[in-house]
Amino acid sequence: MNRALVSLIALSLSLVASQTIAARFYRWVDAQGNMFIQGYIPPESVAGGYQIIDDTGMVLKTVAPQISAAERDAANSAQLSAERQRTRDQELLKLYRSPKDVDRAMKTWLSRMDMEVRLKRNRIRIKEKEYDGVQERAANQERVGQTVAPELIAQLDAIRSEIAQFQVDISAVEVRQQESRAVFMLDRDRMVSLWEAINKQAWQDSPTNQP
Repeated sequence: MNRALVSLIALSLSLVASQTIAARFYRWVDAQGNMFIQGYIPPESVAGGYQIIDDTGMVLKTVAPQISAAERDAANSAQLSAERQRTRDQELLKLYRSPKDVDRAMKTWLSRMDMEVRLKRNRIRIKEKEYDGVQERAANQERVGQTVAPELIAQLDAIRSEIAQFQVDISAVEVRQQESRAVFMLDRDRMVSLWEAINKQAWQDSPTNQP
């Protein structure tokens, strides 16, 4: 192959390459919604994402917008919340068939706590009677001029301590009762949504089925 032909081929390839390069453009939209198509993209616009197109408008490459660390954390948090909700929904659908089942479960659970409170209040009444009996014995000793026996004083202190502990326990049960009711109500609201999505109709509470 002679030198002239080689030079001609090299020149042709160079022209084709330069035309290919020249045929690429950047297309992007700024913060105000204005679209730009240019042979270069300003550095400050790169983070917003852009496309590389040819001279016919065909997209050769798409570069997604960059997101901040805060946006990435928010997206991850939203995804995690959605996954937790899906898991909880699956658990609810295994436990209940309708909001009525949630009502029954809540009533049973709260009734058990009511029973626990009644038992502890009954224990307080028993201890109060026991306290009155010991206190009467101590008063009798004082009436005859005797010093109250140390064991009676210790008994009174012990009974007061037991009564105080029962009162603390009752308060704790009542707090748990309120928290449990709140959780059941959240589950019930969610079950209404799930039931309506599955059955394609609105849930209607019967007059005797109010939570």
